[in-house]
Parts: sequence; C-alpha cells; structure tokens
Amino acid sequence: MEGFKAYPPLVAPMMKKYGGGYVAIKMGVSEDARGSEQAEAYDLAPVLEFPDRETLSTFFTSDEYAAIAPLRVENSDFSLVAFEANLLPDGFDTSAFGAYLLTLKKMTDPAKFKEQYPPLMKSNNEKFSAQMIARVGMDPTTDPATIMSVGCQGFDFAVLIGFRSYEDAVNYIHDEEFGAQQTCVRKESTSGPLTVVNAANKTDGPFPQYTGTPHDR
Repeated sequence: MEGFKAYPPLVAPMMKKYGGGYVAIKMGVSEDARGSEQAEAYDLAPVLEFPDRETLSTFFTSDEYAAIAPLRVENSDFSLVAFEANLLPDGFDTSAFGAYLLTLKKMTDPAKFKEQYPPLMKSNNEKFSAQMIARVGMDPTTDPATIMSVGCQGFDFAVLIGFRSYEDAVNYIHDEEFGAQQTCVRKESTSGPLTVVNAANKTDGPFPQYTGTPHDR
C-alpha cells in the first residue's frame, strides 16, 4: 500500500484530461462483511468512467500513463476489466448514482443460475430501483462490449449495477423479500468477489470524482 499511494494523485488529474476518472472507490473491501461477498483477498475496489471506449483505450496506451503505470502494477495484484455500459439507457444521468455494486464471477452451476436467478434479480432490481449498467464476458474476442481484461482468467463475466445510495445497494444484497434468496442462489451457482462501492465525491481525495460533467454528489 505504501508504494501504491503515489499512484492515485498522479493518475486522477491525468484521467480528467481525457474526460474520465474515479466515480467510486472503496478501501477495506475484505473488512466489509455486509457490503462484500467472497472478497476476502481484496483491499481496494475502484469504479472508473470514461466518455467512450476510444478515449479509454487512448488513455491506457498513452506514454504519460505508461510512465506511472508501474506504481499500480508493481504494488498490487489486481483484476481489471474495461467495458462499455451495454445495459445503460442512452442519455442516462450517471450523476444519479450514489453507489455501485460490482462483481467478477465464475459460473459453477449454469443450469441453476439460469433457472432461478433472473426472476429474483428482476424483482429485486425493481424494488430498489437498481439500474443495470453492464454485464459482459471477460474475453474481448467473444464479447464486443468488453474492451480489455487483465488478471481475470479465473472469471467468466463482470456485472456493474448503479443505485441511489450505498444503503440501497447493501440492502439489495440482504433484503428478506428477494435479496437474501438472490444472494443464496448466486453463491450456490457462481463464485467470485462482489462488493458495494460508495460513489466518490469531488472533495474526497486522493480519489476525486469526475465523470466528464463536473457535478457534486
């Protein structure tokens, strides 16, 4: 962590020049038993947003980013997946999100997942006004919405969901009407880390929020 600390203050203003940046960040992922699932090996969970896939690719392949990337690569073991928001409605105001639920999963019982999970998820999404942002595979050659993935060999897909508040997202996982059963089915048919991440605020250094439109949460 000591070596990694130099990375965020350098990368945040650099991303901002490309119209992107941190929109959410969570420290102590493994310590949050209620807001995380199968995430014992994870310390940090960021959510980044860029205007489009071309801008993101340009940023990640730029010489200026290459100069600071070792601070991240050499000081952390990480899983990174970049993707288009393939389930987000056109023109959706992402500033409405107060929290995100993100997960990387490997399918362990596809039949059970396909049969039981979708109706529970649909009902739970409606109850908590959850907005599906993306569901993508890990391989860019088979899923056109996936831009790149690094360190994701043990996972089959990634999901990102937006919520109005952190409390809504945590309750979504545990709610007795749908969430607890949805969580049970998910654990029995998939494996991999899941965590709720609070939306970053522009005043929360060293991870300033910036989504292309300067707005406060």
